[in-house]
Amino acid sequence: MEKETFLKIIDKYNRGEASDEEVQFLYAYYQLFELKEDVFNQIDIEAKKKLGNAIKLDIDKKLEKQENPTLTVNSRRINYKLGIVALLAVVIGIGAFWLIGRQEHDIAEPIKINQESASMPIKPGKDDAILILADGTSIVLNDVQKGMVSEQQGVQIEKTADGELQYRAVEGSTAVENTISTPRGGQYRLVLADGTKVWLNAASSLRFPTSFSAYERAVHLNGEAYFEVAKGDKPFKVISDNQVVEVLGTHFNINTYKEETTSKTTLVEGAIRITKLAKDAQELSHTSKVLQPGQQAILSALGDKIIVEAVDIEEFIAWKDGYFKFEKANIQAIMRQVMRWYDVEVEYRGAVSNDLFVGEINRSEDIEEVLRVLRLGKINAFIEGRKVIISN
Repeated sequence: MEKETFLKIIDKYNRGEASDEEVQFLYAYYQLFELKEDVFNQIDIEAKKKLGNAIKLDIDKKLEKQENPTLTVNSRRINYKLGIVALLAVVIGIGAFWLIGRQEHDIAEPIKINQESASMPIKPGKDDAILILADGTSIVLNDVQKGMVSEQQGVQIEKTADGELQYRAVEGSTAVENTISTPRGGQYRLVLADGTKVWLNAASSLRFPTSFSAYERAVHLNGEAYFEVAKGDKPFKVISDNQVVEVLGTHFNINTYKEETTSKTTLVEGAIRITKLAKDAQELSHTSKVLQPGQQAILSALGDKIIVEAVDIEEFIAWKDGYFKFEKANIQAIMRQVMRWYDVEVEYRGAVSNDLFVGEINRSEDIEEVLRVLRLGKINAFIEGRKVIISN
């Protein structure tokens, strides 16, 4: 559908002139998450508020009448009441989250819970990292003002006005190793000496040389990072516990968190080769795959097989752009991301649900707003201190 056509339907809806078919189409469009940000941004603040109020009135009327119709889109039945609530969450800018369920069509209404608030609000993560120099000196980057951070063997390290760390190597400089680490609830961006850009997610670390040799460019990753590798004649390698990714110039995301049980490498553009590493860090050439854009390589810590499949790229790089995105994710996978970003513990009480969920949540929201959106998907979630309780 053209953007102009979609915006016309919204305008008709606001004026009360939309047909029943157009209204249902509008709801379904939001439900299937086909509304892209570039379309929604064309609606000004006042129009968003008006649309949100109109939808709220629809919700109230339907709750009063205790109606519970379903609408069918692409052979998927969606509970109308839950769908409108999720739609309202999108309209007011919090996010959208809804339950697919074990059979993808049996969706129950949200449940009411008793919520125990934390004594202090739990804020979202922020730019936060520690840089460890070759001599062991630790620099808390949040405490450093913009400008020169350090100089090592002819390599200058600067912090830009927007908080990015940049390495600048001059001719004749000697390479030494640095490590940058983010805590839970932290993230950071840096530019390596060759111009490669790196986004480091929470609870992650990157070990790298201050300048690269004439033969190769290699870094070591624990956790998750997104790379925009500068083009060059020397191969660029990202090495983790059980794999090595080799490129010349491309954009890709690597998730190597140990608690995820598998390493996932997602290619955005260019091409990369992923190779399994043996316990002695030797490359197993017989276990190697080349990825094309839109593909992901999945490697288990225990197995030697690399599985390659097509994926929705946005799901795996959304964190870099400031939001969580889930496509058929279970509650445990969701809460692992919440745990790392908000620096909280998670406790499950009772049986853990096998239901799957779809949705987007802004990472800039306080955790209470995130949990409120999760509850729209019938997740009983509340806070005790710095612990999130998921109860059944």
